Amino acid sequence: MEKANRNLFTLGVGVFFLGLAVIFFVKEIDLWPWILALIGLAWLPWSLAKKKGWYGWNGCVWLVGLALLFYFHIFWPGILILIGISIAFGSLTRKAPGSPFVKP
Repeated sequence: MEKANRNLFTLGVGVFFLGLAVIFFVKEIDLWPWILALIGLAWLPWSLAKKKGWYGWNGCVWLVGLALLFYFHIFWPGILILIGISIAFGSLTRKAPGSPFVKP
Protein backbone atom coordinates (compact mmCIF):
# COMPACT_ATOMS: atom_id res chain seq x y z
CA MET A 1 0.00 0.00 0.00
CA GLU A 2 1.54 3.30 -1.03
CA LYS A 3 2.00 6.12 1.46
CA ALA A 4 -0.97 8.27 0.36
CA ASN A 5 -3.31 5.28 0.53
CA ARG A 6 -1.98 4.33 3.94
CA ASN A 7 -2.59 7.89 5.17
CA LEU A 8 -6.21 7.79 3.97
CA PHE A 9 -6.71 4.40 5.60
CA THR A 10 -5.27 5.75 8.85
CA LEU A 11 -7.55 8.78 8.53
CA GLY A 12 -10.57 6.47 8.35
CA VAL A 13 -9.48 4.61 11.49
CA GLY A 14 -8.89 7.91 13.29
CA VAL A 15 -12.31 9.24 12.25
CA PHE A 16 -13.92 6.08 13.56
CA PHE A 17 -12.32 6.22 17.01
CA LEU A 18 -12.81 9.97 17.42
CA GLY A 19 -16.43 9.65 16.39
CA LEU A 20 -16.93 6.73 18.76
CA ALA A 21 -15.54 8.83 21.61
CA VAL A 22 -17.89 11.71 20.74
CA ILE A 23 -20.88 9.34 20.62
CA PHE A 24 -20.07 7.98 24.09
CA PHE A 25 -19.47 11.45 25.57
CA VAL A 26 -22.80 12.83 24.33
CA LYS A 27 -25.26 10.84 26.40
CA GLU A 28 -28.46 12.50 25.18
CA ILE A 29 -28.43 10.88 21.74
CA ASP A 30 -29.51 7.46 20.58
CA LEU A 31 -26.41 5.34 20.18
CA TRP A 32 -27.10 2.96 17.30
CA PRO A 33 -28.15 5.31 14.48
CA TRP A 34 -25.01 7.37 14.93
CA ILE A 35 -22.79 4.29 14.88
CA LEU A 36 -24.18 3.66 11.37
CA ALA A 37 -23.24 7.21 10.38
CA LEU A 38 -19.82 6.79 11.94
CA ILE A 39 -19.14 3.61 9.97
CA GLY A 40 -20.19 5.40 6.78
CA LEU A 41 -17.89 8.36 7.46
CA ALA A 42 -14.95 6.12 8.42
CA TRP A 43 -15.52 3.95 5.33
CA LEU A 44 -15.16 6.88 2.94
CA PRO A 45 -11.38 7.57 3.27
CA TRP A 46 -10.63 3.85 3.17
CA SER A 47 -12.56 3.33 -0.05
CA LEU A 48 -10.92 6.40 -1.60
CA ALA A 49 -7.55 4.91 -0.68
CA LYS A 50 -8.51 1.68 -2.46
CA LYS A 51 -9.55 3.67 -5.57
CA LYS A 52 -13.18 2.70 -5.10
CA GLY A 53 -14.58 6.21 -4.75
CA TRP A 54 -18.06 5.45 -6.05
CA TYR A 55 -18.53 2.65 -3.52
CA GLY A 56 -17.28 4.86 -0.69
CA TRP A 57 -19.50 7.81 -1.50
CA ASN A 58 -22.55 5.64 -2.12
CA GLY A 59 -21.98 3.67 1.09
CA CYS A 60 -21.46 6.88 3.05
CA VAL A 61 -24.69 8.37 1.69
CA TRP A 62 -26.63 5.22 2.58
CA LEU A 63 -25.24 4.74 6.09
CA VAL A 64 -25.49 8.39 7.09
CA GLY A 65 -28.92 8.60 5.46
CA LEU A 66 -30.17 5.52 7.30
CA ALA A 67 -28.83 6.92 10.58
CA LEU A 68 -30.80 10.13 10.01
CA LEU A 69 -33.93 8.20 9.05
CA PHE A 70 -33.77 6.03 12.16
CA TYR A 71 -33.00 9.00 14.41
CA PHE A 72 -35.88 11.15 13.13
CA HIS A 73 -38.27 8.18 12.66
CA ILE A 74 -39.13 9.00 9.05
CA PHE A 75 -38.16 5.70 7.49
CA TRP A 76 -40.81 5.27 4.81
CA PRO A 77 -40.62 8.48 2.80
CA GLY A 78 -36.92 8.85 3.59
CA ILE A 79 -35.94 5.52 2.04
CA LEU A 80 -37.38 6.74 -1.28
CA ILE A 81 -35.23 9.86 -1.01
CA LEU A 82 -32.12 7.75 -0.36
CA ILE A 83 -32.90 5.56 -3.38
CA GLY A 84 -33.29 8.68 -5.52
CA ILE A 85 -30.01 10.15 -4.26
CA SER A 86 -28.24 6.86 -4.92
CA ILE A 87 -29.56 6.63 -8.48
CA ALA A 88 -28.71 10.27 -9.22
CA PHE A 89 -25.24 9.89 -7.75
CA GLY A 90 -24.68 6.77 -9.83
CA SER A 91 -25.65 8.56 -13.02
CA LEU A 92 -23.40 11.54 -12.23
CA THR A 93 -20.36 9.37 -11.50
CA ARG A 94 -20.85 6.83 -14.27
CA LYS A 95 -17.55 7.75 -16.00
CA ALA A 96 -15.52 8.48 -12.83
CA PRO A 97 -12.50 6.35 -11.89
CA GLY A 98 -13.46 3.68 -9.38
CA SER A 99 -17.02 3.51 -10.64
CA PRO A 100 -18.41 0.01 -11.16
CA PHE A 101 -19.77 1.18 -14.52
CA VAL A 102 -16.32 1.87 -16.03
CA LYS A 103 -14.89 -1.08 -17.93
CA PRO A 104 -11.33 -1.98 -16.88
